[in-house]
Amino acid sequence: MKFEALIFDFDGVLADSVEVKTNAFAKLFETYGESTVKKVIEHHLTNGGMTRYEKFRIYYNDFLGTTLSDDKMTQLANEFSKLVIDEVVAAPEIAGANEFLQEFNKKIPCFINSATPEQEIQTIVRRRGWDSYFKEILGAPTTKRDNLAYLLEKYQLSSKNCIFFGDAMSDYKAAIACEVPFFCIAKNKTTPLLTSAPNINWAKDFYGVRQWLK
Repeated sequence: MKFEALIFDFDGVLADSVEVKTNAFAKLFETYGESTVKKVIEHHLTNGGMTRYEKFRIYYNDFLGTTLSDDKMTQLANEFSKLVIDEVVAAPEIAGANEFLQEFNKKIPCFINSATPEQEIQTIVRRRGWDSYFKEILGAPTTKRDNLAYLLEKYQLSSKNCIFFGDAMSDYKAAIACEVPFFCIAKNKTTPLLTSAPNINWAKDFYGVRQWLK
């Protein structure tokens, strides 16, 4: 296949940073007790790709039984960003990611489509020294599906000749909705996405992606 574009989620796909986000959610809800923290972590890990704003509302409504005000949402989002930005910048890459991007961005346009707030993910990618690899870096509040549709339209891409690398059900659903082939990056077959959709093409790192491309 001659690819017209390579599109990447970020956390868990290019950077091994999912645990950073998990620890941040646990920290923000630790004052509500172990039971709440356990439910927060379980939901977070099974709903990768959902924005932190959506998760905060669910955790307050469903786990704490209270409505989350706009002011409290802003406070939580700011605290979350402070907890994660430096850690995500410092997180190890998914094996082979930098080498893969260095090579393929010269041949095929590359993009990021993340659920992280857009300004934050742009800052993280720039601080990692990866911003030159990507034509555009997109994030929340626009959904992954809408970001994907935007890229297809703006760059006049044939959906079937693109590929979206992700690790979560939201990534997979966005790809299906836009008729873009999907490839999962996962540590093993027991991840939530591969448990739900075991026939998806997948690899644990970008050395595995290279083998698949061959």
